[in-house]
Amino acid sequence: MTSRSAHTDRLLLPPPGGPHQVGTQALCLLDPARADPWQAHRRRKLMVQLWYPAAVCAKAASRTARYLTPSVAAHVLQMWAEEGEEFGPDLRDALAGARVHAVEDAPSASGPPRPLVLLSPGLGEYRAGLTALAEDLASRGFVVASVDHPSDAAAVEFPDGQVVPHHEPEDQEEGSTPDLETRYLATRVADLRFVLDQILAPDSVWRGLLDTGRIGVAGHSLGGAAAAELARLDSRPAAVAVLDGSLFGQVLSTGLDLPVLLCGLTPPDPEDPDVLAGWDQLWPRLRGPRRHTTVDGAGHMSATDFDALAGPLGLRNTDDPDDVFHFGTLSPGRGITLVREVLATFFTEHLMD
Repeated sequence: MTSRSAHTDRLLLPPPGGPHQVGTQALCLLDPARADPWQAHRRRKLMVQLWYPAAVCAKAASRTARYLTPSVAAHVLQMWAEEGEEFGPDLRDALAGARVHAVEDAPSASGPPRPLVLLSPGLGEYRAGLTALAEDLASRGFVVASVDHPSDAAAVEFPDGQVVPHHEPEDQEEGSTPDLETRYLATRVADLRFVLDQILAPDSVWRGLLDTGRIGVAGHSLGGAAAAELARLDSRPAAVAVLDGSLFGQVLSTGLDLPVLLCGLTPPDPEDPDVLAGWDQLWPRLRGPRRHTTVDGAGHMSATDFDALAGPLGLRNTDDPDDVFHFGTLSPGRGITLVREVLATFFTEHLMD
C-alpha cells in the first residue's frame, strides 16, 4: 500500500476572466414527486451551486467561499486513487482548504435580467469540479447553476451533514452503454429539468434575475450527453455545449434545432475507435448553428478544475498514458483556460449577442 502527500500549501484556481465580481450560493432542492433511483425509499434530493455577477465591497472581497468540505474532498481523492493506494490527510486538507474566487452569499449585482447556464459534471465527478468554468461565466455576466447528481457524483454533502458517496447500482453492469442510457442518463436529465423548474418557479428569488428566454446547458463527458438529451426533451434551453466524452440517447436520432457546440478534448483512441461515434451520428442532424472544435494538447479532464489542481496535489505523471489521456500535454492549468474561452465565446454569441 502506498501513500501520497500534497506538495503545496495553497491550491489556486485560475482567476475569472470577466469584468464582474462573483458571488456563490448553495441550494438544496427536494423533489417530492420523484423517488431516488439509487435509494428508492427516499425522494430525490439535489445540491446545486449558483454562481452570479455580484456586488462585493472591498471588505467582503477577501471572504471567498470554500472549495470543498473535508468529507467530499476525501471521496474525490479516493476516486483518483489507484488500487492499493491511499492519500494522506495533508492532501485531503489541501484540497478541502482551497478557496474559490467567489464570495459566499454576496448580493447580486444590479443590471438587466441575465442568461442562465446549467452545468452537469462527468460521471463520478462533482459540482465543485466545474468551478473554474462557472466562475468565469459568472464574471462575464451569466448566472450559472452547477448540479450535483447524488450517487453518480464522487460524493454529495447536504446541509444536515449527510454525505452520499458514489455508488454503482448493484443491478447494473458498470460502465455499459445500456446502463448509462437508462438509469444514469435519464436520472441526470430529470435532475436538470427539476433544477430548471425550481430556479424558474414564480416564487423563486432567482427568477427575477434571469432572462428565461436565454438559457444554456453545458456538460462534461456524461454531463454533455445529459445536456444534449435535455435539449431534446425540454424547449427551454436555447444553446447546448458538449465538452468531450461519448454521446448517446435518442437525441442521436432526432437531432437538435438549437445552437450546439461540440468541444473535443482528447485525440482519437485507437483502442476504442467508437468512443466518438455518437458525435459523428449527431453532427449531420444538428439543424441550427453548430460548431465542432478540438482543444489541441488537452485531455479529458481539461474541462475541470483538476487540470489546474492535479499538479500541485502530486496527481500528475506525464510518463503515464492514463495521465496523458486525462490531462493532455499542455502545462497545468492551460487546458482549462482554453476550454473556458471556447465555452464563453459560444454562450456569449448565442445567449448574449
